[in-house]
Amino acid sequence: MGRHLSFVWRWGLMAATLVFLGHTLTQHWQDVRTLEIQGRSWLFAALGLGLMAQLWCGCLWGCILRALQHPVPQRWSVVTFLKNSPAKYLPGSVWHFYGRIRAAQQQGLPLEFATLSVMLEPLLVMAGALGIGLFYGAQPLLKLGSLALVLLVLHPRVLNPIWGWLHLRRGKPNLQHCMGQYPVGALLAATLFMMLRGLTFLCVVLAFTPIQWADMSQLLGGFSFAWFLSLVIPAPGGLGVFEASAINILDEVLSPGLLLGAVAVYRLISISAEVLGAGVAYVVREG
Repeated sequence: MGRHLSFVWRWGLMAATLVFLGHTLTQHWQDVRTLEIQGRSWLFAALGLGLMAQLWCGCLWGCILRALQHPVPQRWSVVTFLKNSPAKYLPGSVWHFYGRIRAAQQQGLPLEFATLSVMLEPLLVMAGALGIGLFYGAQPLLKLGSLALVLLVLHPRVLNPIWGWLHLRRGKPNLQHCMGQYPVGALLAATLFMMLRGLTFLCVVLAFTPIQWADMSQLLGGFSFAWFLSLVIPAPGGLGVFEASAINILDEVLSPGLLLGAVAVYRLISISAEVLGAGVAYVVREG
């Protein structure tokens, strides 16, 4: 029954999101048609930054494994991350995690720590996204409260007992402390990852129109909050949720037609960077 409700909720949400995007596109179709790319070099810069973000997220995974006291070669973590990243768009939204967990087990890591590492990654990225999202002034209390909650969960005195309890519930012996100290390095790495993602989006917008310096922090903050929502609300790879959230959040900074074009091109560039990164990873030895 629970799985059935989860299925209905997930796909119902996806349908509602697509209806919203379709309605918005219909309303502003003429604006979208008039969009012209003013600077193609910004799109190449966006693709480069998107690829850098992918590489850095692989480094972030390596930082998490070190925080869990199971260090791996940095090159291995990056290559393994890149190979599995495109699988996030498959139904279920877990296959990229599954591939990395299996690869980590083959590397000699215990299943429990490999699983925890891929569960901590979205939490750290959420914290980074919320921190940058504070630059966008709307709903500051919600963002601060959510950020405080995520940072609290990441504390070893909270995380270790929770993980041990979950382990016991599965009928397995209690784990020793999985994390020895607060993952400050991983948190900073996650924040830098979100900065790279935000700069990618800025480059896409700049390809269509100039941006005032005063609007850049709003765009970065609003983008990051939309990214946070795409992590929280279930959808394959955040598809649809990010786009709908960005259009709602940033409608006071950019026109709806420009936003529709920008989020569509950003998604295309983001997927292209992931596919390009995976292709490079398959021809590079893991080390």
